[in-house]
Amino acid sequence: MCRRVAILGAAVATALLAGCASQIAGLAPVAGDTRAAIRTAAIDVLLQQKLTIRLAPECTDVGDGYSCVGSLTDGSAIVVSAPGADPTTMTVLVGDVVAYEGSIQDVLDEAARRTG
Repeated sequence: MCRRVAILGAAVATALLAGCASQIAGLAPVAGDTRAAIRTAAIDVLLQQKLTIRLAPECTDVGDGYSCVGSLTDGSAIVVSAPGADPTTMTVLVGDVVAYEGSIQDVLDEAARRTG
């Protein structure tokens, strides 16, 4: 009997920890730094538009803001710019077409609603 209780307890603990891991994974983009938030929002924009990413945008601090560069599977360049030391907006260009221009937080919030 004691062994069954121990096994049941271990199974419950494992299930609870797995639930915590998924919650933590869901918070990762929110808990990251500015560069991570911009990158995550840019990827969300591209995926929402059903674009196929070959190289996800990699972001760097360019002094007066952030710049991210990546590419699609068709070879189109992805260029993301977010002005300012603590940017709240970004522009996502795919080739020479503006795929998104607006709030970084709005994109992250919308992605969270879709997965929640």
